[in-house]
Amino acid sequence: MRAAISLLVLLFSMCGAQTRSTQTEVQTESQSTGAAAAAAEVSTQLDVSAELKELRDMVVELRVTLRYTQDDLKVLEAENDEQDTKLIVMSERLVASEIKVGVVERVTAAQETELTAVKTRLAASEAEVMNLRKENAALETRLAATVTDVEDLKMDSAAHEQELAALKTRLAASETGIDDLKVENAAQEAELTAVKTRLAATETEVDNLEKLTEKSKVAFSVGLTDSGYIESGSNDLNLVFSKIINNVGKAYSSTTGFFTAPVRGVYYFRFTVMDYLFSHYMGIQMYKNGQQLMLLNEYDSDGQNSYLSSGLTLQLEVGDEINLRIPPGRRLYDSTNNHSTFSGFLLFPL
Repeated sequence: MRAAISLLVLLFSMCGAQTRSTQTEVQTESQSTGAAAAAAEVSTQLDVSAELKELRDMVVELRVTLRYTQDDLKVLEAENDEQDTKLIVMSERLVASEIKVGVVERVTAAQETELTAVKTRLAASEAEVMNLRKENAALETRLAATVTDVEDLKMDSAAHEQELAALKTRLAASETGIDDLKVENAAQEAELTAVKTRLAATETEVDNLEKLTEKSKVAFSVGLTDSGYIESGSNDLNLVFSKIINNVGKAYSSTTGFFTAPVRGVYYFRFTVMDYLFSHYMGIQMYKNGQQLMLLNEYDSDGQNSYLSSGLTLQLEVGDEINLRIPPGRRLYDSTNNHSTFSGFLLFPL
């Protein structure tokens, strides 16, 4: 359409140029011929006028055609703009489609890979199906044999049902017996619980008695010294019998000279002491918790060995202490022969 319009404009321009050229030629020719060609000029002017008229009519027609052509051109331009807009939209859609095609191609590639795997699995499945068919055939053969066995079992089942009925009767009787046994068992469990409780108490009591018995094993005998004479001076002197002869229960301390009662009970204590008297006194004291229980003295002048012996039965509480002392101005003697000894033991606990 644009080419047609351009052709019309060119034609119109050529017509105008031709008209101007013709007029110029006529004027030139008129000037050159002069008056002699007046008649011919008139004739020529008439032809030119006719031709110009024809050309004017053609120009008018061309102008009208050009006006319509311009209108068509505007419509075409509007359509062209619309076409451009549509083309842009189509280009965008084409780009989106290309993207989608790329995605689809990737998906297709993944699907092809998956399809290959599926084909592989399908081949394996078909092989497995073949194996299963073979196994199924074998199973059908076995099933036929099993059907025969089932018929035999049905025949046996009737006999078994009769036996089952008898067993049910026996079971009912057994359940009744079980209920009776449950009642009896509940009573036995209650009695067993009571026995367990008593047993636990007895075991506790036995443990306590064992501990008490262990603590009740108390007995000691100790010698005074191997050093000869021991003198008290102006104050009484605590005696430490340092030679352990026996010390069951470890109640006597050879470091302090004190006996400490480990359990409450009745104890018996006995001592024997010795000295060579040359007209002077020997003496011995027994103390309980710092309180004097006994004092013995002996005087002699013959220079021979003299002995003091005595004993007491005492009720002691746990922690009570017993020890022996020399009164002021007295002395004792001992040697490896154990002339001076101190003993004690538990008679019975309380």
